[in-house]
Amino acid sequence: MWQRPQSAAAPQALVGGKPVDVVIIGGGIMGLSTALHAARFGFAVQVLEAGEIGQGASGLNGGQVIPGLKYDPEWLLEHFGPERGEILVNFAASTADAVFELIRDEKLAVPFVRNGWIQAAHTE
Repeated sequence: MWQRPQSAAAPQALVGGKPVDVVIIGGGIMGLSTALHAARFGFAVQVLEAGEIGQGASGLNGGQVIPGLKYDPEWLLEHFGPERGEILVNFAASTADAVFELIRDEKLAVPFVRNGWIQAAHTE
């Protein structure tokens, strides 16, 4: 059973003092995305962040929105088969669309230009 260490500060009331359904620890990209989607499903959500929103690891990207996964489409098809592999390939290709749809749907004041990307390659 988990217990609060004696040296830990007493828990404080959540903002607003209202009960919540979901508490998200961490206000980076993953935590905020999880909170947004939970709220869209009708849950009362509270995000707890020790520092500034977006200052952690998931918020430290370079600002690029590049669709894709670590593995090439051919590798995914070979290792997961045509049906599952194609699902993964299509998912990876749609991830940038999801980001820009979120910006549009939530009317976020995020300046961006969507006009492609440069992918470096190295050969001997």
